[in-house]
Amino acid sequence: MVWQDYVLMIGGIILGISIVPMIRAREKPPFLTSIPTSLILTVFIVCLATLRLYLASFSTACTAVLWWVLVFQRAFLKSKAGM
Repeated sequence: MVWQDYVLMIGGIILGISIVPMIRAREKPPFLTSIPTSLILTVFIVCLATLRLYLASFSTACTAVLWWVLVFQRAFLKSKAGM
């Protein structure tokens, strides 16, 4: 393990924890924020894994999942409001 793996893992955990209030909040970020963020984080997972930074890729995967949750929440709230 290299030290960068630990640093990126800790950063990913902190980012993941900071997203939880947005998931619980009534208002969600716009699609133009959450979709690109989700996609880029998903690409980062592959990049980190190919560099053998497995802890960082795992924490980034957790953060990406939380952003995808926000995307689906936004889509669900928008479709629910349209009914």
